[in-house]
Amino acid sequence: MNIIAFIPATKAYEILFQNGDGGSEETCCIWEEDYQRNFITYIPPNVPRKNDDYYCSPCSSFDYLQHDGADLRNGILTHQTIDNTTTYWVHLQSSSYGEAHYEAIKGGYNKDACFMLSGSFLAAVIEELSYDDCKKIRGP
Repeated sequence: MNIIAFIPATKAYEILFQNGDGGSEETCCIWEEDYQRNFITYIPPNVPRKNDDYYCSPCSSFDYLQHDGADLRNGILTHQTIDNTTTYWVHLQSSSYGEAHYEAIKGGYNKDACFMLSGSFLAAVIEELSYDDCKKIRGP
């Protein structure tokens, strides 16, 4: 995965996530990439550490991420891409104690979207949900 620093555009795709299921012993990492596998998840400048603390947490909950600057409201995690012109793919990687990991990739998106994420030591699953329904749960 290539990580490239970008200055965010004024408009970006909004990607919402609901936590589906997962164990507290497993780590789930969530990010977006373009077709060349460049990391395009926007990490705000006010985030204390610009590393995987921003997008990795126990698979059981997103709660840990809000301590590192992530936008988590009513159980909905919000990511943004760097712009609204780059096609993106959502990546979910689950691992347990640094052992073998599982990765799910869903993509070719050019729109705001919402996904249910489930990660365990046996699988990583991304399921698309209604963006409007997720936005209602998250609130303003």
